[in-house]
Amino acid sequence: MTALSQMPKTSFHTGLLADMPVTEAVRMIRDHGYDMAEINGETLPWGEAHLGIETPASVISQLAGMGPYSALCIHHRDFGSKDADRRDAAQLWTHAMMARAVDLGIDVVHVIPGEQTELSALYGALARGADVAQAKGLTFALEPIVGREIGTAASALAAIEAAPGLKINFDASHLKPMGDDVTEAARKLAPHAVHMHLKDVTGTPADFRFVPIGQGEIDLPAMMRALFESGYDGPVSIEHESHWFAGDTRSGAQVLKDGLSDIRRLCEAALGRQPVA
Repeated sequence: MTALSQMPKTSFHTGLLADMPVTEAVRMIRDHGYDMAEINGETLPWGEAHLGIETPASVISQLAGMGPYSALCIHHRDFGSKDADRRDAAQLWTHAMMARAVDLGIDVVHVIPGEQTELSALYGALARGADVAQAKGLTFALEPIVGREIGTAASALAAIEAAPGLKINFDASHLKPMGDDVTEAARKLAPHAVHMHLKDVTGTPADFRFVPIGQGEIDLPAMMRALFESGYDGPVSIEHESHWFAGDTRSGAQVLKDGLSDIRRLCEAALGRQPVA
């Protein structure tokens, strides 16, 4: 039996719905039955951020009444940059975005290692981020990313040791292409994980594709069972990116419907209540 005794909270990352205002995206997610929404605060290649430093106070006020939220995603490509000026600017932005999380009553923010990084500088940025977050009453998490300097369970554990207070946003779709056994990675990282993305993947760092849940190479029930058995009790958030990586043509509404069904089905299987169809 798993340590988790009840179904986890369900969430959905608003990035798929980048073409609509954030309040409409959150309302659509909640209307489809999700317990929470995860707000996209990053600029993606396929869509603008839903929330930024410049987001009007009126929108923040409206959003604050529409929670709860599982996390605020504040990914910045220059977070751990070798270039000090770019890194400093990215950190200032990251710290300012934490204030938006406080305004919205969001407890967890998560970042990525960034591009063209240098490990000691990256560790320093993570340590400062964790300190700033703690001062604001937030939990600061890192999402290891495929092809980046921190992209495996081992490198994530090293970052945790280097940056006291750092937690993990667990996303096996980045770990799998890097060669990790994601079930074992789940066991190792679960004690540090405060949030997770449910996503599937195929390929290697050179040719990976995020694909619809169940169509990739991850043994999702085994991975989730390992997470729960190892103490993870946070939300399960769908981060849907297969439209851009795998030619998925489903409507946003259909993805939301299917995603909630996927979470429930996989969690039931991981909890030992039913087999995966």
